[in-house]
Amino acid sequence: AAPAGAQELMPSAATGWAPFAPRTETAPAVNASSGTSGYALSIAGNDVAHVYGGWRTRLQPLQGGRYYRFRARAVPTDLASPREAIAILLRWRGAFGDEVSPDYVWDYRVQGDGSLLFDRVIAAPANTTAVDVELVLQWAARGRVTFDALSFSAAPAPAPRPVRVAAVYYRPSGTSSGRESVQRAAAYAEQVAAAHRPDVMVLGELLNVIGAPGTLDAKAETIPGPSTDLFAGVARSYGVNIAFGMLERAGSVLYNTAVLLDRSGAIVGKYRKVQLPLSEASAGMAAGDAVPVFETDIGRVALLICQDVSFSEPARDAALQGAELILAPFWGGKRANIVARAVEHGVHVAVAGYDHPSEIVNPLGAVLDSAAIGGAPDVAVADIDLSQRFRENWLGDWRDIAGKE
Repeated sequence: AAPAGAQELMPSAATGWAPFAPRTETAPAVNASSGTSGYALSIAGNDVAHVYGGWRTRLQPLQGGRYYRFRARAVPTDLASPREAIAILLRWRGAFGDEVSPDYVWDYRVQGDGSLLFDRVIAAPANTTAVDVELVLQWAARGRVTFDALSFSAAPAPAPRPVRVAAVYYRPSGTSSGRESVQRAAAYAEQVAAAHRPDVMVLGELLNVIGAPGTLDAKAETIPGPSTDLFAGVARSYGVNIAFGMLERAGSVLYNTAVLLDRSGAIVGKYRKVQLPLSEASAGMAAGDAVPVFETDIGRVALLICQDVSFSEPARDAALQGAELILAPFWGGKRANIVARAVEHGVHVAVAGYDHPSEIVNPLGAVLDSAAIGGAPDVAVADIDLSQRFRENWLGDWRDIAGKE
C-alpha cells in the first residue's frame, strides 16, 4: 500500500495519454475506451510485422530516491508470448543523462480470468523529477493488448529481506555405506548450523553415493526416506532450510536429485538434474524434465545440480519463474560458470562442491565468501538482502534486461 495520503499520479482520464511510435511504418493501431478504472488503452498489431509503439504519459513531480508503485492490468489477445510482446517502460527524467537507463515492469502474475497483473515497487534514481510511462506492443502483427486499472503513486521502501546463506564444503570418504556418508554430512551440517545460524544451507551432490562402496542401485533411496529424515532432524533442531543432493529411486528409475527442506524439516520440493553428463547417463540415471521454483520463507528458491550450471538454460528457466536464489549441490566444474549464471540472470547463486569451492556469488558476479577444496570441512557464509537491486550506469538492472529482453 502507498503511504497515507499518497497522491495518485496516473492520469484520471485517457486524454492524459498520447499515442507514440518511433516510426510511422511500424506504428500500431491504438484505441481508448472505458475500463474498470474509468478508461482502457488498447494497442493492436494492425498486421504490421515489426510493430512497435503504444501509449505514453509523463508523470510528475517525482523525488529521486523515493519509491513508487506501478500497477496495471493487461488483457492479451492472440499473443503467443506476452513476455516478449508486452513492454512497460519507466523512462526516468531529471538532472542526469543516458547513464540512467529506463526500467522495465516485466514480471506479471496470470489471474483467474487470463488477464496479467503487473505490480512493482521501484526506486526513482537520484535526481529524478519525472517519469515517462510507456505501454508498448512489439513484434506481434496480429496481437492486441488492453491496459486498464493503471496506477502510479508513492510507496514505502520494500522491507529488507536479510538471508544468511551457508555453502558447505564437506566430502564424505572412506565410509562403509551411502547411509554413513549422509550421516557424516548431516553431523557436520549440525556443526555449521550451531556455529553460524544460517537461514539456508546447501550441501554437496549425491551425498548417499560419494565416499562409499556399492552399486548405484544399492545406494538409491526414495524421497522421503532415510536421507531426508536425517536432514529433516537437523532442519528442525536449528530452524534452517537445507538443500542437499542424493541418488533417488522412483519405482525402477534412478535420478540425481536435490531436495529442499524447510525449517520444520518438511520437504518443500525436489529437483531432478536435467543436464546429465555422459558418466551419469551411461550409468543408468535418468534426466529430469523441469526446473521448479519453490516459495520459501526467505524468498523464491531454485535448485540446480553441478553440470546444470554449465548451461544457461536451466538457470534462465528458474530466473524467468522469479527465482531469487539458486542453490546448487556440486561435484566439480568451471568456476567461471557460477559467476556467469549469477550475472547473466541477475540472481544470487550458492554452490556446495567437492572438486569445486563452496561459494556464494551475488548478481554482479562478486564472490561473497568461498571455502577452498581439498582441506578440512569448511563453510562459506554470506549475509545477503534479497530486496536489494543491482542497478548499474548505462545498463540498468540486468535482472530486468534478462527477464524482458
